[in-house]
Amino acid sequence: MSDKVRSLSLVLLLLVLISLPFLQDRVNREAAKFVSDNESAHDGLPIEWKDKQVICIFFPFDHPHVEFSSGVTMIGPDGVVIGVNDDLNSSGACVGGFFGYEDGMEFMMDATRAAGGKLAVGYKTNPNWGEWVHTIGGLNENEIQGDFNGAYWSLLHNGGYSMVGIGNLVMSEGDVISWEIATW
Repeated sequence: MSDKVRSLSLVLLLLVLISLPFLQDRVNREAAKFVSDNESAHDGLPIEWKDKQVICIFFPFDHPHVEFSSGVTMIGPDGVVIGVNDDLNSSGACVGGFFGYEDGMEFMMDATRAAGGKLAVGYKTNPNWGEWVHTIGGLNENEIQGDFNGAYWSLLHNGGYSMVGIGNLVMSEGDVISWEIATW
């Protein structure tokens, strides 16, 4: 009888170990609480990021990111997934919980690195305009096709279009920057 119990215990242990990643993801999704304030740039972000610096990358539905194609994945500064907000009517990832950054480019590069290379940024430096971001998370603006003349990665700062490029952006505590594809 003890061999049977031992075998059954081993099978149960294997089932728990196999299902652990699924269970952890499920707990993360359910445990995350999000800011609900339409007047705030932190709307839809984890509550613990309120008054912290955040970067969000939103991908077009017709060009989804392989890892971030369902809802918006929330990633902490240590690279750990906090949860997924399925209510934002968008797909992509936000990396947040930072503080102390003043230089927008430095913040963007450090924050996107926290995502483990999944949000790698490609840019060029133009002597007249500064840094020009052309690729984020493997999506190059030139890949976007449609009934328009062209596409570009657009920078938003605290919910509004930035009047300066990322290289000239001065960050404050609680700032949220976002990137999304825009067309002309």
